[in-house]
Order: sequence, then structure tokens, then C-alpha cells
Amino acid sequence: MSPPSRIPTVPGKGVLLPRRISYDDPNKSGLLCGSDTAHLSPARRWAAQVTRTTPSAAYPLVASLAELHANALRHSASGLSGGHVRIEIERCRLLFLLHVTDDGPRPGAAPTVPAPNFYAPTEGASPQLAECGYGLAVVEAMALCWDFSRGSGGELTVSAAFDRYGRTPTR
Repeated sequence: MSPPSRIPTVPGKGVLLPRRISYDDPNKSGLLCGSDTAHLSPARRWAAQVTRTTPSAAYPLVASLAELHANALRHSASGLSGGHVRIEIERCRLLFLLHVTDDGPRPGAAPTVPAPNFYAPTEGASPQLAECGYGLAVVEAMALCWDFSRGSGGELTVSAAFDRYGRTPTR
């Protein structure tokens, strides 16, 4: 996935990441992150800010974002050197819509289908990703609904809808 054309580059360095993506719609915000796990924390802070709500109301979206971002780094070409994760948040009247797009499958790997894992993360997980591990099970528990789509270049977008007041579904 190449960076959007509206994002300027720095000569000799390419795109400095993470980098905000501008949109004409004031209710839509975007962030382009790289393959570095250090981008997880700034992405969470950015998401909490762009929701323009209380921390408790933003929590379901922010927690789900952290899991989807970590999944993109762990399971796709986004986690390889030069990889990108594109995050978009739309503020609708009653909902927040979250879209996380990766770079597609790693070279030589088959495309995967996202599915929640309701079991505990494995022992010895990477320390940088220690806050993660439940992946789509967190999204399943906190989002009103979620789905995924695959782009023509193989990139995978996972989308989820969240209540603007932080209410989570009772299942």
C-alpha cells in the first residue's frame, strides 16, 4: 500500500511516520503508521483525541484500534520493513466508524481471513505487543458490529462501528 498522494514526503527520508492524513470531510480523520511497534501508542493517543469525546466513551474504539493495529503488524506485510497501517475514524451522529487497513499478506504467504480467537494469548508474546493478544475477540466484544474487505492489491481493511457514548453490546 503506497501512502496517499496528499501526504508530502521528506527528500531522502520518504514519509515521516506516523503521519496524519487530511480529508475534506471534517468528521473524518486518518493516520498513516509504519511497521514500527512504537507507533501503537501514538495511534491510541491520536484516536482518543480525534473522537472528541470523554476517555470512557472513546475506550471501546481505542482498545479495538490497538488490537487491529497490532494484528496488522503481526499478520501482514505491514509488519515488514517499509510496511504501513492506515487508520481512519469517522465521527457520525450516533456512531464512530473505525477502518484499519494493512498492506496485505506477507510475501509468499496466503491471504488470511480475520476471525476472533476467544482464548488467552500464547506465552512468551513479544514484549512490544504485550498489551495485545486477544485481537478480534476484543473488537467482537466492544464493537456494535465489524466486518472486513480485501482490496484489489490484497490489502485487508477491518471496519468496526462503535457507539459514540461508549456503550458496548450485550451479547
